[in-house]
Amino acid sequence: MRRVNKKQNAIMKHIHRIVENLDIHEYHAGTEMSASNLMKAAVSCALADHDKKTPKDSTPAMLNGTMIHTAIETRDPGAYYVVEPEGINKRTKAGKEELAEFAASVGDKIVVSASQWEMANRTMEAAWAHPEAKLFLDGAKFERSGFCELLGVTLKARPDLDCADFSGDLVDIKSRQLGKAGAEAWLKDFFNYKTYIQAGLQIKIWRELGYEVRGYYYLLVETEPPYQVNVVGLDEEWIHLAIVQTMTVIQKWRDWLDAGKPAGYGNNNPLMEVPGWMRNRLE
Repeated sequence: MRRVNKKQNAIMKHIHRIVENLDIHEYHAGTEMSASNLMKAAVSCALADHDKKTPKDSTPAMLNGTMIHTAIETRDPGAYYVVEPEGINKRTKAGKEELAEFAASVGDKIVVSASQWEMANRTMEAAWAHPEAKLFLDGAKFERSGFCELLGVTLKARPDLDCADFSGDLVDIKSRQLGKAGAEAWLKDFFNYKTYIQAGLQIKIWRELGYEVRGYYYLLVETEPPYQVNVVGLDEEWIHLAIVQTMTVIQKWRDWLDAGKPAGYGNNNPLMEVPGWMRNRLE
């Protein structure tokens, strides 16, 4: 019996761990459920399962977001990105071939436009010039991936700024459209897109790994001039609700797996009721 416990402990230590500087592609390729997977599962477990098995190609918006994160976190975008040569007509065959040759000549660096380069550098400068943001950036650990198992589901999280040892906080960087870094605009998107699940998962995993995480903050940076920055934190109620909602979705995913991965939105759904606000509009 004691041997079994030792084996179980060894397995749990392998699952419950922090990995430093894990390659981002390797992180995404892992089978563990991430915050984005759980956010999809909150809508439909079948959808989350499909999306996890068939990852989508990177979009320009995703590239911009990754570039902004890299610039802010490393303060050295030139180590990862290079500006395309001027005067290339990317609409012509010759221009496309010239750009492809240039991309092949720069190794692992990603080719970006001059406007993207400007955006990344200006958002980086704005973030580091903001007093609260700089405080977190100076005290943060980067590229830390946390793994654990909850309710029989293996999970992973990767906070942008791990300030748990520095201040007891985790911080996430979010790029925002012009005029959307204000607290009110962010709160709407935070709720509508179920971003609280991301916060809840990161906090829960870090606490499971023995860190005393007390706060969670968002470093919001707008991608257009004047590149405004805002730091917004979650109060105790939001942190509690975020964790509760995260655990609810994890249980939903566990139940879906145990039921044999049923297709669609399930069977024997209750009849639709008329919400009070709809009734008021219709009467």
